[in-house]
Amino acid sequence: MPERTKGKRTEEELKNAARRLLVSKNYAEIKVTDITAEAGKAAGVFYRYFTDKDALLRALAADFEEALHAVVLEQVGDDHGLRTVDDVRRHVEAFWTTYEQYLPERRGILQASMLNAEFQGFNDDLRDRQIDIWANHILDAKAGISAPQARMSALAVVCLLEYFCYSQFAGGSVAVDREMTIETAASLIATGLLGTIAG
Repeated sequence: MPERTKGKRTEEELKNAARRLLVSKNYAEIKVTDITAEAGKAAGVFYRYFTDKDALLRALAADFEEALHAVVLEQVGDDHGLRTVDDVRRHVEAFWTTYEQYLPERRGILQASMLNAEFQGFNDDLRDRQIDIWANHILDAKAGISAPQARMSALAVVCLLEYFCYSQFAGGSVAVDREMTIETAASLIATGLLGTIAG
């Protein structure tokens, strides 16, 4: 097997091990040796790919952000916006789907942001990029809205989606009705942005 392919596989195995650990442990509790043991690798292997566990979490966060963009494009296409209730629903569903698939990453980033100023900034940057996307869509969809108003609306939408998803998935004990949850969030957002009740 070529060294590059093996190296990429090892990097993915380390990421997957960290993802599994983030489901059951708080980020602060996880050590590099926990990650390597979970991956079935020697401790020194970790440092060929990441300088520390924060670097690994940054890589997981980048994977999350890339996946979110890809899911939105897959569901709504390149030329998408927020002109209809259906547009809003597709954006909410894309966010939900990606958040569900990348819950360990989001959980780890949120926990790390409470302990570390660098990760607080990193979490804020992730949120800001989402806010920028939603603000641009809102500016396109709503005539007469100012850029600061669009940004404030986008901040409300992104925070609603982040914490709504987190509370639904991180609770663990209550079964989540995917369709009802997506419809609820889409309805709230569409009503606020478009003045239309989704349904």
